Amino acid sequence: MGFWDKAGGLALKAGAYAVKEVKAAGDRSREYKELMPTLADDELLAVLKKERSSSPLKAGAANNELKNRGYDQESIQRIIMAKN
Repeated sequence: MGFWDKAGGLALKAGAYAVKEVKAAGDRSREYKELMPTLADDELLAVLKKERSSSPLKAGAANNELKNRGYDQESIQRIIMAKN
């Protein structure tokens, strides 16, 4: 097996892995979008504060739900900072 055969095989594996990860992220995103409307405002703020760095998809879903409920981004940030 030559270099280009090996490189091509690795590229195919990397591409398949990337497709799998994108699908998993989409599934998680849908799951979070379904979950967030069931949470109270305080719970959404807690999710946003706790998950900002570890789960940006989850934090983003919480942030979007708060916006759907009438909060603006500045208010959300102010409330999160006040809870520190």
